[in-house]
Amino acid sequence: MGTVEEYTEPPADSRLERGVHYLWQNRLAYLLIAPAAIFLLSVVGWPIFETFRLSLYRSPADAAIETYVGFQHYVEILNSDIFYQLLWQTGRWVLLGVAGKTLLGLLIAVHLRGDIRGRKFFRTAFLIPWGIPYAISAVVFRWIEHPQYGYLNAILLKLGVIDQGMGILGSPDIAWLGVVVADVWIGTPFMAIIFLAGLQSIPEELYEAAAIDGAEKWHQFRYITLPQLKSVILIATLLSTIWTFVSFDVIWTMTGGGPINTTATLVIWIYQVGLENGNLGRGAAYSVIGFLFLMAFAVIYLRIYTRGGDEL
Repeated sequence: MGTVEEYTEPPADSRLERGVHYLWQNRLAYLLIAPAAIFLLSVVGWPIFETFRLSLYRSPADAAIETYVGFQHYVEILNSDIFYQLLWQTGRWVLLGVAGKTLLGLLIAVHLRGDIRGRKFFRTAFLIPWGIPYAISAVVFRWIEHPQYGYLNAILLKLGVIDQGMGILGSPDIAWLGVVVADVWIGTPFMAIIFLAGLQSIPEELYEAAAIDGAEKWHQFRYITLPQLKSVILIATLLSTIWTFVSFDVIWTMTGGGPINTTATLVIWIYQVGLENGNLGRGAAYSVIGFLFLMAFAVIYLRIYTRGGDEL
């Protein structure tokens, strides 16, 4: 009795043919996502390309003529001391800001998940700082840290920590700390809400089983809560890092990058160089460098996370 051989399509002879064959098989999916891809390329891709193109030109804001200078702006930036000062200050700003928001947000979320009195009120109240415009919050903190009329100085004087009022935002040594505190206060509610949503998705049976086995609260947090929140923490910290890196209004409202540029970050410097000083080409070069730093961070961060086979 004869057998019917199943027809199999001959393998593609080259990588190009296999690629074309794959695109043809999935043509409907690509057609459906084409409008979104075109939209993203026009509103995201084109500005990035234009910024990179502008960084290769000397382009004064008060002149219509652009002069091609190649990578001269990049060479000058990499050879300048202020660039490395900005890198250090930006890294400090992002690291401390994200760490503070993450730790406080996680602490608040864990407590709000418990059965505490007034839980609904506190869940709503913790959103207030995030709902206030950043510039308004920055003005409030500028008054709180005022050397003569600020609450912070009044409390420290009352406690005997200091002998006289100190101008936190006017001191080159600690001005950055005063700005970081304001940023942490503003950004913590977002992290708390994200973590709280993640906590509520963890099955209660895991905690009940751990409690029956005699696990303490810390061990439950260490071996149940943190592993279950791993994906949420990754996304939240990644978004917070990007938002903190590009944050402008808090620093600009509180210190304007001063004193002596000690609170300036790359974003503040881009504004000052590109728009205040009118050097659009060099400002664009700083923007490209900042963009590359963010891209490298995101890629490395995601590769480290997915190294063990985890998926987002």
